[in-house]
Amino acid sequence: MKFNWNLEGHTDSNGSPSIETLLSNMDISLKGSALPIEGFRFLKSTKEMLGITREIENEIKNYSSSNSAKELYVGFQNVDKLYFEKKRYETLINSGVTVHAFGTGTPLDSFQKTYTTWSDLEFSKTKVENQWLLAITEPSPIAFIGWEISTDIFGLGKLSDPGKMFEGFATSDERVIIPLIDHLKEIKISSSNNMSNQATNTSLDADNKIMVITHDKAENSHPTTSQLFKTAYEKLCLESGSSAVIYDISASTLFTKPGPPGSDYLNNSSINIEQSKLMGRKHISQFASSLEKKGISTQIILPDKTGFRHMYERATQIDAQTIVIQDYYSSPNLLDRIAGNSINFDDIPYNCNVLTINEYGEVKTLQNNKAIKDIA
Repeated sequence: MKFNWNLEGHTDSNGSPSIETLLSNMDISLKGSALPIEGFRFLKSTKEMLGITREIENEIKNYSSSNSAKELYVGFQNVDKLYFEKKRYETLINSGVTVHAFGTGTPLDSFQKTYTTWSDLEFSKTKVENQWLLAITEPSPIAFIGWEISTDIFGLGKLSDPGKMFEGFATSDERVIIPLIDHLKEIKISSSNNMSNQATNTSLDADNKIMVITHDKAENSHPTTSQLFKTAYEKLCLESGSSAVIYDISASTLFTKPGPPGSDYLNNSSINIEQSKLMGRKHISQFASSLEKKGISTQIILPDKTGFRHMYERATQIDAQTIVIQDYYSSPNLLDRIAGNSINFDDIPYNCNVLTINEYGEVKTLQNNKAIKDIA
């Protein structure tokens, strides 16, 4: 039986979307002439909700069956939440679980092993597919939905953030679970059709550029020169077919101008590897050369001003679509803060796609100029 899973269709006496009204209508609509909905549990604590989530994931992961598919329907809200579940969902995929995932945004290629299908959603605070949810039918039917009621920070931050609130429930009643999964299947088909249409009507820009912020320092002597950071950046370029732009944030760039007589590379929009060597940028040149050996076209920028504001200006100047920043700059030391080398969300242009990479080489995004933090 079909059911309206959009909260806007279930309002209270004041005309406001109401989870209580949705649950009441769900009981009336889905039970038919049978007994009331069974196996129902209301959840208020996010800790309790996270516990239910982990139980469902473990239940389907440990289920052994040769007769039926191990399918999990899961709502992440947005692609950033998927990124923080990388290891857990790779384990689920490796155990034979078919993961149908839902959320806003398009995952990076390096996360394709965390899901079987991904449905890119239009942003909504009231549709069920945009909520935190999990549903399975095997080995035993169960569904969990966490409706986020903290609308001002919807989909942002972690569960423990101040003001983060959910109202949720779990049920084992198939009269709820089957219509929910049927609804998600329809969303999945619709999303797949939209992606096919987009693929037909658009083509990838062959000159995508990804800028990385780094130092002319020896490997592993600074967060921006760690092997994990550089490897993660290299993968981003390779998997997206983008060229590399190395932005040298070293202070020495501002005070020295070595090179042939009459040269002033700081005024160039970018320079090549040989020019970088002439500027005395030994480690930057080595990094650039390693990228070129991987088939990644690489250019280098030596800025003439400090601060991330200037960096964003230079990125716009060369049309770099994405900027990669080491997570250290979310909370850098005093000297970097004085120089303006820190992530200030008010400075990030709205047309900039900013990624950060932490000390473990894990990628996350800065979305809508707000940090997406760990969710648990």
